[in-house]
Amino acid sequence: MELIKKIFLLGFCVFPFTTIAQVTINRLSENSAAALHLEAMQPVTMEYGGFLMPIVTEAQQASIPVSTVDNRDDGMMVFVSDPVTGKRCWDIYDATVQVWRSITCINLDCPTIPTVLYEENFDSYTNGTGITGASAINGDYPSGVTKWTLTSYTTARDGTPAYPGTLSNADDFALVNSGMLEVQDANGPLLFETSTIDISGYTDILISMEISENGNLEYTNSAHTDDFNCGQESIGNDYVDIEYSTDGGTTFTEVPNFSGLGTANHTLHDELSGTVNFSVSGISGNSLIIRVRIQNWAAAEQYFLDNILVTCN
Repeated sequence: MELIKKIFLLGFCVFPFTTIAQVTINRLSENSAAALHLEAMQPVTMEYGGFLMPIVTEAQQASIPVSTVDNRDDGMMVFVSDPVTGKRCWDIYDATVQVWRSITCINLDCPTIPTVLYEENFDSYTNGTGITGASAINGDYPSGVTKWTLTSYTTARDGTPAYPGTLSNADDFALVNSGMLEVQDANGPLLFETSTIDISGYTDILISMEISENGNLEYTNSAHTDDFNCGQESIGNDYVDIEYSTDGGTTFTEVPNFSGLGTANHTLHDELSGTVNFSVSGISGNSLIIRVRIQNWAAAEQYFLDNILVTCN
């Protein structure tokens, strides 16, 4: 191998401006379809070896100056081996959306102090951040690449998003108030959805959050047709559905009847008698999206969402 290296370097020095169409290592003949061809067996020692890509920590990976103006770095590869976060993944850079994607990972053990993969406690936003029936954007509601989005649905409740949807005035809203997301008089389903969360390599993910309420909330099970036709204002069906996806949002798994406080169709419903500490574990995959769908029907009725946390369990 050393002899081959010396011959290659000598050739480069003698013919420094010669264009080399293919580069072959450990082979005397070229593969015409390959720009770079590595043979596993070394011809001198007759020993086998492998390809070792660059190894970096997550902090070092973040410092790689990939282009944000074109696709020149599309497909760049590194192996992330981080003793602090525990991540051990083969990552490829996706220049189209300017993110590193984990292609495959070695299963990660959760450290003694669980790794926080996503957290939202709503403390970093000013009061009035969110949506109302009077304005699509309020406060410093995140825009562009966000941690979460809010969507109010059409009055037909057919699942088609539209602004302002069921929200009709300033008293109908989903707003951050006092460090919590408050949903008042949604007049139909209102959807909170997280951005995509990287859970690559972990085999047991835990989702947790706090849900509370205020007012005279109610639920009539006989009025349930589906999650978008679940009681008009005269019936006043009030509920919270929590669901998650590990396939990029193609399908979602809903958590039914949490701690006996819901039904087979809803995670929680009606009045909750204090703060509910929701949790679900045993989730695995490469990515995670969390949805919380909330419905209530009066200006004197509020559901509150707080302290959303995703950790390895």
